[in-house]
Amino acid sequence: MSLQAYQEKLAGSLPGAGLPWLAALRSAAVARFEVTGLPDRKVEDWRYTSLKPIQDRLFAAGAGETGTVPPTLLANSHRLVFANGVLHAQATDLPPGVRLQGMAQAMTDAPELLAGRLGQVATGQELPLPALNQALSQDGYVLVLEPGIVVERPIEVLFLSSQGTSYPRNLILAGAGAQATLVEHYLGQNGGADSNYFVNAVTEVQAAAGAHLRRYKIQQDAIGASHIATLAGQLDGDAKLENFDLNLGGHLVRSEIHMALQGAGADATLNGIYLLRGSQHCDNAIWMDHVVGGNISHQDYRGILDDKAHAVFQGKITVRPNAQGIEGHQLNKTLLLSDQAEIDSKPELQILADDVKCSHGATAGELDETGLFYLRSRGIPEAEARQLLMTAFIVETIDKISDDAVRGLMTGLVAAWMAA
Repeated sequence: MSLQAYQEKLAGSLPGAGLPWLAALRSAAVARFEVTGLPDRKVEDWRYTSLKPIQDRLFAAGAGETGTVPPTLLANSHRLVFANGVLHAQATDLPPGVRLQGMAQAMTDAPELLAGRLGQVATGQELPLPALNQALSQDGYVLVLEPGIVVERPIEVLFLSSQGTSYPRNLILAGAGAQATLVEHYLGQNGGADSNYFVNAVTEVQAAAGAHLRRYKIQQDAIGASHIATLAGQLDGDAKLENFDLNLGGHLVRSEIHMALQGAGADATLNGIYLLRGSQHCDNAIWMDHVVGGNISHQDYRGILDDKAHAVFQGKITVRPNAQGIEGHQLNKTLLLSDQAEIDSKPELQILADDVKCSHGATAGELDETGLFYLRSRGIPEAEARQLLMTAFIVETIDKISDDAVRGLMTGLVAAWMAA
């Protein structure tokens, strides 16, 4: 079945079916995907990642049921919960000036809020997986921060998955000077290697002048699941985004970021950690676009691979003509615990201006045998010594998380993976 035929079959049941502007968005998304289809390895951006595991999963219907909802990750957080891509539990006690609700609900309650904003981040409009998401999405979250609002408590959005295919569509609109901390958590339930559900999530960020967003994404999907997530954002002048991706679960994982710095003083920090075992595959792909001058970007991605795990890092920093006085830095480091583990790293710079400070680098290697010998000679058991060295390799990236509570959470999750 083609996407167009499947979308027409669902059209009447999709949220906001009576909104002409949304119908036009979906129709355009179908047309884009029908032209491109799923990218294969002949497409340079997908050279190292095969999408064969999801070819037969695109139209697998999900269900809203869920098992026990785990407790919040952070104390005293505002939390929204989704089950297999559909809203399960509302957020409560939201402060004035903050809207946090399901996308389907927002299409009913406040469609005027979404019109002209949903699907409008230019960096994500032409991509095939976000187009597929736009055509079929049933729900997701909407976070709107009025200008000047500072949300003191963290916001958690939990996506529980156990079966089928889901297409969460998320939209963050941060007004001028607004501040918030968000944890986006993807968690598999009751699923091992045979749990082959598929999540294709898209999060759009529009940050007005002076807004400050901290977004932390934790991916703990079932070990047999496929997870593709796209973050598409645009930052106006003096806006700041701190984004951190922790990838632990899934069999096939792709975390893709497209970020445009559109104003002077904009600042994007995109960091991440990937920890893989068995035959897990994780692809981190980042495109940073310095549209104008006078802004800053930093990237630091580090991973630890064991067994036959395969990781990919491909990052491109583009500096547009006349975007003078920018800084763009990119770093990828990977620790290989097995001679069968593999990393493909492809950092790239495209500089079309002359007054810039840019750097990129990539390293891959094994545990330091000298350091391991030193620790063991001091009476430290080998397993503990190895964990100490792995922690030292990762900690520099974790320490860049500015929120103390989230930093502690990430440290605990990484330690649990190492001890398993």
